[in-house]
Amino acid sequence: MISVPAAVMIAILLLLFLLLFAVRNVVFPPDLVSGLNACFPGDAPDLTLCPPEFVARIFSHDDQEFVVATKSSHLEKLFKRERKAVALVWVQQTSAAIRRIMREHVIAARQSKDLELTTEVRLLALYVRLMFVCWVLFAVIYSTGPVWLRGLAVYADVLSQRIVCAQQALGTVTVAREIHGAARI
Repeated sequence: MISVPAAVMIAILLLLFLLLFAVRNVVFPPDLVSGLNACFPGDAPDLTLCPPEFVARIFSHDDQEFVVATKSSHLEKLFKRERKAVALVWVQQTSAAIRRIMREHVIAARQSKDLELTTEVRLLALYVRLMFVCWVLFAVIYSTGPVWLRGLAVYADVLSQRIVCAQQALGTVTVAREIHGAARI
């Protein structure tokens, strides 16, 4: 039986999730939002997360300061456009990789006989929080660029790594059970 606080938290998360879907088509055009869900051709079988150093570099101020110091407006414009494109691709790939990982988790969870409800609810909350952060990152990067979003991007990367670790832990437990079960035969 679910406790009252847990039920309230689940209800709030579901309402927030539904509200996000209801509002996103009003606030952002469908082609913008579909970009967040894009999976790039050729990347599907090997969607992995970028290393944290890459994330820190995309959202670093150092490169922009260097470009500004050149006093070339053409170079600044080009830099901002390209950095924005790279940041958007990072958000798209991170989002796609996490969705794939969660699909794999659901498949593995269906085969597991002793799931812990609290662990699964925490993982779902982590996933929803990460998707919300990716959505916010995408919207802000698209409208203003990635320059002031380093903290939020690093936070998204940390959440992504936590989901990967959770999936790997479940995969390890599932494989161990299969090996243990095969040994009994």
